[in-house]
Amino acid sequence: MEWARPAKFEVWCQEEELAYSIELIASSTVHSGKLWVLKHVYVCSHQLSGGQSKYQKKIPDWQCKINSKKTGCWCRIVIKYYPHTSAILGRYASKHDHEIGLANIAYTQMLRVAREKIKYKLSQKIDPREIVRNPNFNFGGGSDMVTGTQHLGFGS
Repeated sequence: MEWARPAKFEVWCQEEELAYSIELIASSTVHSGKLWVLKHVYVCSHQLSGGQSKYQKKIPDWQCKINSKKTGCWCRIVIKYYPHTSAILGRYASKHDHEIGLANIAYTQMLRVAREKIKYKLSQKIDPREIVRNPNFNFGGGSDMVTGTQHLGFGS
């Protein structure tokens, strides 16, 4: 894959996250390889971090309402900056070992703007099921016809 500049990559990354209800997080950065100047690795937020957790539950019998999202997902993006070009080249392994889309929403972080919009709509006594079910609900950016405001974020 190729992007003209970092801003184009960021836009593509946000669109990918929004389209599939996933989170891609920065995993590592390496400076100065043999042929490239900078390499960034982004991984799915379901990927295991770095080893066994040292956390010990105070009451081991208690269960969480939502299970851990750490499944060891294989999805990753590796991008590299080269000295001879302004374009960014990358490799995207898009295969996930978990469900994506609506089934994955419970495991993703919500944008602050989206959270504020939901609070506003709930304060207007809009049925919560209608907010979730409405495909035209603007969770990211752009204009909001209900509040009449312009928000920064996805779609702006």
